[in-house]
Amino acid sequence: MKIVFPVLSLETGGGSRFMYHLANALVDKGHDIEVVMPENGPQVWPLRAKLRRVKELTPSSIPSADFILPNFYLTVRPAWESQKGRVVRLSLGYEPLWVPDSETAKQTYLIGAPIMSISQWHRQILLQETGLESTVISAGVDTSTFHPYPKPSEQTGCKNIFYIMRDPASGYTWKGGADFLKAVNRLKDQVNFELTVSIPENAIFTSPFPCRIKTTATDQELAQLYAEADLFVYTSYFEAFGLPPLEAMACGTAVVTTDCGGIRDYVRNGENCLLVPPSDIEQLSTAIYDLLTKDAERQRIAATGHLFAQAWSWQRTADQVEAFLLSL
Repeated sequence: MKIVFPVLSLETGGGSRFMYHLANALVDKGHDIEVVMPENGPQVWPLRAKLRRVKELTPSSIPSADFILPNFYLTVRPAWESQKGRVVRLSLGYEPLWVPDSETAKQTYLIGAPIMSISQWHRQILLQETGLESTVISAGVDTSTFHPYPKPSEQTGCKNIFYIMRDPASGYTWKGGADFLKAVNRLKDQVNFELTVSIPENAIFTSPFPCRIKTTATDQELAQLYAEADLFVYTSYFEAFGLPPLEAMACGTAVVTTDCGGIRDYVRNGENCLLVPPSDIEQLSTAIYDLLTKDAERQRIAATGHLFAQAWSWQRTADQVEAFLLSL
């Protein structure tokens, strides 16, 4: 099949990483995949699919294909109006929850195109907000990259927490970064730990206590940060899927995460993670404390998570997308 993905960018967000992994996995299955992106759109992630740079995304800039899969509300109209292939709406998150122009975003779901969602929670949100059914495809993790590394704490005795701090000024207002800082600030005098913070947007970040600040340009760099940590913490209020906890599990690192929706497809509280309500600083602090101080429990959860993550491959995602498109 010839499949076209019109995108605005391939930069730091989870949506961009989903797109490049899916495009590459479909290439590996033998499909003709082309990503169409504005010439000023940043590209961080490596593609094995064709990349067509255009001045801007317009109907005339979309190439002909069997299927065109817009994945963000601003890419839907050019795809739909091009009339150059069957449009299937790949929703990586219900945009009216966070974009300023929520009504315009909602209308892009009502054009009559089939919809793919990325978790059961996400499917329910789409059904509740638009009245439309969608077909769930799962995200994945590349276990050839996201795998365990030796943990420095085994030599130093000091546990390390890893956190990805998204920038509210860049629009990431639902990631719960302030909640995380409140929780670890409570714990800094109770238990000895080191903190590593990754800042994908290169935002200015001032920590209230010493920490190691990192930026990651590749999956390999990100995987090493997950794997060297003893604990990964995730504090989102809502996510259509939520890749980071699954990637941390694949790296053999214990996870504390908020119950933010889409992750329910793969998290099992007390088995492969500790799950806490969003914005509950008390329960978040307690969960972090417990896994920092109870080595056997932390190692059990990490081992279960690592085993569980092995089934969540991008090849499986590509299989699901392929099967759905063929069914149309």
